[in-house]
Amino acid sequence: MSSEQEMILQFAPWESFVSPTFWHKLAELKLDHDRLSDAKRSITGHYTNRNASGCLLEVDYTAYNRSSQPPKFSHSASGTIYNKNTIEEFKALDKVQLLAEEGKKLLADMCNGRVLADPSLLTRFFVLSFADLKCHSYYYWFAFPCPLTPTLKLQGVVQKLRDLPNVNKYVEALNNLPSESQNFFILYANAEQQVYEARRLSSLVEEEVEHYYFCFADPSEYEHPAWLMRNYAAFLLQQCPSYVGKTLRFLGLRYNQQMQVDDSRIWQVIQTEAFDLTQFGDVKYVGWELNKNAKMGPRIAQMKDSMDPAKLAENSVNLNLKLMKWRLVPDLNLEVIAKTKCLLFGAGTLGCAVARNLLSWGFKHITLLDNGKVGFSNPVRQNLYTHADAVAGNKMKATTAALRLREINPSAETAGHVLEIPMPGHTIGESLVAQTEEHLLVIEQQVRDHDVIFLLTDSRESRWLPTLLGAANQKVVINAALGFDSYLVMRHGSTRDEGGDAREEIEGLKCIGGSQLGCYFCNDVTAPGNSLKDRTLDQQCTVTRPGVSNIAASYAVELLVALLQHPLRELAPAYYAQSVRGKAEEEATGKVPEGLLGILPHSIRGMLCNYENILPATQKFAQCIACSSPVLEAYRKEGHTFLFKTFETAKYLEDLTGISEFKRLNSEIIDFDDEEFDMSEEDED
Repeated sequence: MSSEQEMILQFAPWESFVSPTFWHKLAELKLDHDRLSDAKRSITGHYTNRNASGCLLEVDYTAYNRSSQPPKFSHSASGTIYNKNTIEEFKALDKVQLLAEEGKKLLADMCNGRVLADPSLLTRFFVLSFADLKCHSYYYWFAFPCPLTPTLKLQGVVQKLRDLPNVNKYVEALNNLPSESQNFFILYANAEQQVYEARRLSSLVEEEVEHYYFCFADPSEYEHPAWLMRNYAAFLLQQCPSYVGKTLRFLGLRYNQQMQVDDSRIWQVIQTEAFDLTQFGDVKYVGWELNKNAKMGPRIAQMKDSMDPAKLAENSVNLNLKLMKWRLVPDLNLEVIAKTKCLLFGAGTLGCAVARNLLSWGFKHITLLDNGKVGFSNPVRQNLYTHADAVAGNKMKATTAALRLREINPSAETAGHVLEIPMPGHTIGESLVAQTEEHLLVIEQQVRDHDVIFLLTDSRESRWLPTLLGAANQKVVINAALGFDSYLVMRHGSTRDEGGDAREEIEGLKCIGGSQLGCYFCNDVTAPGNSLKDRTLDQQCTVTRPGVSNIAASYAVELLVALLQHPLRELAPAYYAQSVRGKAEEEATGKVPEGLLGILPHSIRGMLCNYENILPATQKFAQCIACSSPVLEAYRKEGHTFLFKTFETAKYLEDLTGISEFKRLNSEIIDFDDEEFDMSEEDED
């Protein structure tokens, strides 16, 4: 036969593909289980012949599972990892001897019949590694042992399955064999008897070779078959010595994306020299993988960025959020969430719950302001504190909560400031003026540095200064307050005006533009005073059903996220049904325009006594004691001088805004009475 008709068959070498999770699991096993032991460990890999790229063998964290199953459309490979304790041991190990030892295991499986029972043993590999856990660097070298046998010579041209006569018969026979058994098997084709059958390798009959196609799942995308065919041929020639000198047909199955096998290749090969694989001592082996420079040598995986615990924590936190973008909310903007800076006034029950929910949504910048210490009654309701914090006696809530948030998510940038929030009607003594000035400067700077303000404090009057500063600095303000079995969550109207509010007129609904929505104080006709004066303990501490704070905190954060995803952000309008009842009200409410995450109400008032929520919306009050023009202008003009006037007496605000006149009016003119819902404030004790 001429050289054009008979050529040496070449094989596509394996290419290792290592998932970062493989190294993460190795680090865990080394630290927690193996420690100083460098004993070998059995692992598994997998490869696919569906729409294959290169000639890849993949390993990930599942490689260490004792009963690992390959992914769909993939086949398993048996492996071993030798993880050394030092880089010196890694370098000094006799690589030739290690390859020979692994190769002998392969030959033993070929000769004792184990391959007939489990053909996946033909796809054998091992990894020599050293894990530098301090630097998160992993040195490794893959090998795919194969006995060095006489060459296989290619007979004729390479055929494609679709070029065979009666190709449909072949495809039908292939489809009758379960996919998990299609790694190595036999296709019996007898055209005279019209018999086409896919048979397991264990049914091999030496005398029927003329009707056999020796099939295997071929992960190669090249013209040459994958490396695993080399072991397959060696096994067949060892199992059936009469095949030496005979033409053997190998069918490499290659599926496309539609699971069609038309492009599968057929190689007709012959080995003319006999070779006894049972003489283990005389057999040499090949199979070390080349490095990225196409030279014999190990590779290194620098996993510092992905393996650092803080980075891993960040990746894990973002996993659920990124999965939302796959199908549920493809347009979800996670970047704006990660960049938004949140300032929490209050680190009590509401503050802790809001902070935890912010972390869950991927907010990274969280600052807390509070002047309280962790008490023994706090840990059961305030989930960022522990009993040990209370025992210490000097743990401040703001700084402790900030520390806990970083412990939960090390990538979060958190801070806590211990300070008093000056309040209207709370007179400041001469000795505290300097301290109050200092605290005011810190509060004002923090408001300027953040994008969102949460009002989560334990009294009505303590919310006045943050409300004023939020309006003066055009910040997003979210308020949450608690009653015994009720809660209020609302967004304050924006003072940012960019040419008017975009609104859509809808029958049965009333619309209020985002810049016209009221704040927490817009429904009041009195200035806030000292709510703790002459109060018993049960009146000073908000007594609430335990679940109320978590519900309110969740709504507060969800309201913020929905607001950030709206194209108008805080200028988004709010809709509410007018005075209609029953079915008409339901139909009107169902017409409310939705943002990316649903409707965007002005406020949410809920009652646990009947498990209901209502979504009222109210307009700005021109004489509001917190966000009206006279108050904002006085603050901008006089600064701290104005603030100290309000701290001296709340009546100053009533006179400034003109609401003193309202005290002569009948209370019937009030459109909405908060007392109807028994609303009180958050507990900080």
